[in-house]
Amino acid sequence: MVMALKQGDAEAMYNAFNKAFLTSSGDDRFYKEAITNENRSTTWEASLNILGAEDAYERTGDSEKKALVEDLLTTWLQDTPPPWDWTGYNDDIGWFTLALVRGYQMTGDPQFLEQAKYGFDYAFDRGWDTEFNGGGIWQENPEYTARYDQPKEAVKEALANDSLGKVACMIYQSTLDDGYLKKAKQIYAWVRATIYDASTGQVNTGIDKQDKVNTAVSAYNQGTFIDFANLLYEITLDAQYLEDGKRTLDIARSKAEANGVFSNDAGHLNTWADEVARGAGHLVRDSGLWSTYYSWMKQNADAILQNQHPDLGLTWNAWAKLTPNNGDLTSNNFVSALAWLQFTPASQPSEIGGIHIIANQETGMTIDSAGTAGNGKPVVQWGLNTESLNQHWLLTQNSDTSWNIVSLSTWQSLDCPSGEAKDDLEMVQWFHNRNGNQRWWIDRQDDGSYKIWNKASEMTLDGGLATEDGAALVQSGWNGGAQQRWVLR
Repeated sequence: MVMALKQGDAEAMYNAFNKAFLTSSGDDRFYKEAITNENRSTTWEASLNILGAEDAYERTGDSEKKALVEDLLTTWLQDTPPPWDWTGYNDDIGWFTLALVRGYQMTGDPQFLEQAKYGFDYAFDRGWDTEFNGGGIWQENPEYTARYDQPKEAVKEALANDSLGKVACMIYQSTLDDGYLKKAKQIYAWVRATIYDASTGQVNTGIDKQDKVNTAVSAYNQGTFIDFANLLYEITLDAQYLEDGKRTLDIARSKAEANGVFSNDAGHLNTWADEVARGAGHLVRDSGLWSTYYSWMKQNADAILQNQHPDLGLTWNAWAKLTPNNGDLTSNNFVSALAWLQFTPASQPSEIGGIHIIANQETGMTIDSAGTAGNGKPVVQWGLNTESLNQHWLLTQNSDTSWNIVSLSTWQSLDCPSGEAKDDLEMVQWFHNRNGNQRWWIDRQDDGSYKIWNKASEMTLDGGLATEDGAALVQSGWNGGAQQRWVLR
């Protein structure tokens, strides 16, 4: 029977992955190495598994998935405490810190942010080099490559630079520390000038000290760059980043191994296309590009389902080939398929999701963060300014079909204080926790406008007929008036 993507498949694969690999020992929770290997997955391999669990939480916002992310990262830090000078590979630290900073954005646990900052700072400070190639971060630092019995030549690769560039972006989102944004832009500019082919979108593997570019192509390098570009676009609204990401997504699609399907059975691989899942998933979702890419994303999802292991319900890296009955395959081998399903909906999404300016139908005033971050800071209304990050909001969905509304300037959520059902209560912003008072129903009306109402308070966003900049954004009981109707631009 030919399988096709349907509602519930992403959750089923997440559950199958956990059934096969998730292990508890006392207070520790971790993924084991393989079906036939009970040892816990550690260091960067464990980070890749945790990123898959984070993908599932990102898709759903479910509290039990958040708790699992908290437990996995807490165990990981106990197993892999800093300092991390035992590894010379800066991409190792890229994967460590990606799982950590993303975990902070999901759980709010400050230890995850603290260690992500430590890791990025450590890798950047030791790895960024201007003696060769005009900049860039070493894949493995030269003082480490010299220690081998047969010393290796140090090179600079996309894997370290783009993974750490993503981390810098996410630390910036979490702290609004401009120093991290500056370093993210610095890394990106070097990658784009040195190992990125702007004419095709191809991200090459790396470059050596003699400026010879390694033009080999891998799915994970394309995907990490796409996600990096998308992050910088959302932080800056600079269209170059978006166009770069789209160009690379197009070449990743064209170079997928099996007529558009990612499929690689190389025995040395851990993951393969998990970073393409995140890069494509974020870029397509956030910029509303479903009509261009959804059929291709579903093609890959269908291949994953058609080639699942019949007993495990998991699919290996070679999505176009039946998953073998091989208990020695590591847990990492199944993360790419898990990730892809988390970012490919069962049907093509509506126009609600993605980045929008939200304008009041009655007054034309827009919902605005006022550029001030901090729990409890007011969300206001302001005259339209299409270039202002304060007026751009990212709408993503939860498993209950409610929506999150997150500011691109503060990276905090539109929040109904305490979920109180009170007329004229002023809305605020808060750390993005996805609780009920940050969940919104967005219902299309017959005239094409939207009613936006809070899950906790069950009251509707209301412009209050205000026309002055800085006016409060409030809630009230639904009356269907134009001041309660909103236009997504």
